[in-house]
Amino acid sequence: MITAPADDAPSSQKTVIKVNEFFKPYKPEDPSTISMMRLMKENPDIVIEQWGGITLPGGNYLAPLMMSIVGKTSPDVGLAWFHLIRNQVENSFIYPLNEWIGDDLNGDGEIDDKEAKWPGWKKIPPILRKVSTVDGKVYGLPIPDDSIAALVYRIDLVKATGLNPDKPPSTWDELFYWCQKLTDPGKEIPGAYASVGQRGIAIVPAGHLFLPWCQSNGGHPMIQIRKSPKTGKEYVFGQKETKFITPDGENLFAEKSEWRANFASPDCVEAASFYYKLRWAKWLTDQQTGEPVNLTAEDIARGWAERDSSKIEFKPKDVITGVCRMVGDSRASSQMELLGNGEAAMTVGSAKDIALISESTGLDASLLGWFPFPAGPQKNGSRVVLTFNHFAVMYIGVGDRPKTERDKVWKTLLAAHDVRIRENRVKEQILAGMSRFVSPPDLEKFGYEEYLLDVPKNIKNNYAEIESGAVKSYTEPWIGLWYNMDVALQRECLSLILAANGENFDYKSALARIQEKANSGVMLKTPPAVINRARPYARVIFTLVICVLGFVIYRLAKDQVRRNKAYDSRSVYTSWLPVLLLLPAIILITLWSYYPLLRGMVMAFQNYKVVGGSPFVGLENFIILSMDKSFWMSLVRTCYFAFLNMSLAFTAPIILALLLTEAPHGKIFFRTLFFLPQMTSGLVVALLWRMMYDPNPAGFFNQMIGILNLLPFVDIPPQSWLQDPSLAMICCVLPTVWASMGMASLIYLAALHSIPCEFYEAADVDGAGIWTKLTKITLPTLLPLIIINFVGTFIGTFQNMGNIFLLTFGGPGEATTVVVLKIWIEAYNNLRFSMATSMAWILGSLLIGLTYYQIQFLGKLEFKKAKDN
Repeated sequence: MITAPADDAPSSQKTVIKVNEFFKPYKPEDPSTISMMRLMKENPDIVIEQWGGITLPGGNYLAPLMMSIVGKTSPDVGLAWFHLIRNQVENSFIYPLNEWIGDDLNGDGEIDDKEAKWPGWKKIPPILRKVSTVDGKVYGLPIPDDSIAALVYRIDLVKATGLNPDKPPSTWDELFYWCQKLTDPGKEIPGAYASVGQRGIAIVPAGHLFLPWCQSNGGHPMIQIRKSPKTGKEYVFGQKETKFITPDGENLFAEKSEWRANFASPDCVEAASFYYKLRWAKWLTDQQTGEPVNLTAEDIARGWAERDSSKIEFKPKDVITGVCRMVGDSRASSQMELLGNGEAAMTVGSAKDIALISESTGLDASLLGWFPFPAGPQKNGSRVVLTFNHFAVMYIGVGDRPKTERDKVWKTLLAAHDVRIRENRVKEQILAGMSRFVSPPDLEKFGYEEYLLDVPKNIKNNYAEIESGAVKSYTEPWIGLWYNMDVALQRECLSLILAANGENFDYKSALARIQEKANSGVMLKTPPAVINRARPYARVIFTLVICVLGFVIYRLAKDQVRRNKAYDSRSVYTSWLPVLLLLPAIILITLWSYYPLLRGMVMAFQNYKVVGGSPFVGLENFIILSMDKSFWMSLVRTCYFAFLNMSLAFTAPIILALLLTEAPHGKIFFRTLFFLPQMTSGLVVALLWRMMYDPNPAGFFNQMIGILNLLPFVDIPPQSWLQDPSLAMICCVLPTVWASMGMASLIYLAALHSIPCEFYEAADVDGAGIWTKLTKITLPTLLPLIIINFVGTFIGTFQNMGNIFLLTFGGPGEATTVVVLKIWIEAYNNLRFSMATSMAWILGSLLIGLTYYQIQFLGKLEFKKAKDN
């Protein structure tokens, strides 16, 4: 429990309050900054400063915040994303607000209107109260800057096809028809690739933007289960449900919800199939009527289709595949730019995105409109929008301040929650000429009724239907680590459906895997009953592992004692001086190697938190890990990565050294040429190759393929490289091969010079060929060095992820997610340090045996000085 200091500071004393996100002195026109400036003017004893933390590549925004909390340099007030509030609460990052809002007196886990002592609490919508309240503690106030995600479209492009922009699609079938009418593969787009053309919609493979498609089909990606205390029967409720009444009238409000991911439900699978249809449906345009004609596999095989009793013949080049475009197959940097330059006629966005389109492309905002996600084919399908509303929170360090200072921090939090911020946002939009996209209720509320005439009728209807409930409003999930599933849906399903080779992708199985992953500990906690059932087996396995490790350590210690006795018999100096000379090195190794190792061993058996207590949980982390199929698959991928790395990066220097030895001229030149990449930063090498792997036709390697295709009988299609699951891993290995073989080849060259020339001369006399010399003289002589490098390189490969981190970050899907990267993600993205150290210990245990054999072999090697040739 967090307790406040007893001593209070004088209220007249100036108090410095550090604010993240809501205070930007470099942008004085920002509405949140205006609110903070107003607060300081009204309260001279409050001094607000902007907080700035370091950024951590590959980690989410919690990583630098976490480090600042540990270092006692965190902000006092900041922004918490809607779906990460509970993650921050679980990690003890944020400070509860009950001392100002009120306490949960009846123990129902909520602060109701009677319990609230702050009047503003009653004005907050129930769903937002539910999100920010955990076990009766309130941790945040919603900021007055929500936004709506819907489908944004180009009015001019819609009109050009004869469609009515004032009557946008209300069903998926109507939307697909619009997309077909708005698709023109042969249209020339200024500044785009010649083969790009215009497509009906730009799809963003983001997990959170997939949810509205599921919800518009009547699905619930997240469900909550409540059990009746009377009958024991379980009832399923949707994510946003706040009233838990069963069909027979029983009220389950007092019962606790058990949350479950539901991504593989039929409704969500059907939403994924609609993505697939947008990307891969085969169709053509009837040249006589101009109407789209959907084709079946049978139609394509026979070369004609039947429509309205008429036969439509076509050639393979007439068939159009899909109606959507992704950012990766265009020069555009975002889906909004695709919309702005006319490469797509629709996309998912918000009013804020519309402003960005106008700013970045110069497109007149009056040419843009928006409409809700259309209803899916299910009976309970409906039009929906996705709303975003994040929170202002206090961070845990506020609890160490005196009461008077905490009250000033509360005033700062209220300034971030002030409704006048929304008023200034509305004013900002009006001044930018975007009044047509401001909600009519806001225009009326803040006294801008004269601008209601600027709002098109269909947009007015959208807001009216959202207000009435005819268009349903949903939010992102707020339970568990939704961020993990957002990424998983994107990388392991949606992006693979939309990829260049995604036509045969099994999205139904992918959704099932993602759902299983979510419910087995990656998003939601594994049920205690499941863990308890596995504990006896875990104890047996753990005992066996300890016995094996103990045996290995015993053998190592026994060998070392034997060697020490042999050394002592030959030693000429046995006093304390050698130990004293080694003492600094021993201390440093202990401090920087063995202490973190032992600390990590302890963390693996804890529920470790960077703030607050870290209780011991025994083998729970290992049990959860054993049920995580993605972890074991990452081990398999690590072995595959090691195999590719050893096959290419390890063997290439040997082959290069042999070739350089036989070079008749220019030996120094070639050695220098191959060594130069070693002088280049690994980051530069990775980014250089990433540009060459550009999947667009203008990419370097795709241009090389285009040149090869000029040869007769060569027809290689452009590759998607890093976006292709079958190519991504080898694409990550090749930069290492190119950059590192120069240095390694010089080492092998030095070893080759130690081979006496007499061996080769004798082989020539005996009539041996080049293969015999290689296998009987060269390789046997190099074998000790090869084995040393092999063992070291093999272990290093298992611990390496540099190129993967920079090139793919584990994608596409999980095609390049190796164990070390998974450890990084668990630690710095998910903040689950105990799980990360458990993974590290499993990986380390697998490598201990190889280390043992490495030590055994190194003790038997004999080194010789190479002679110059």
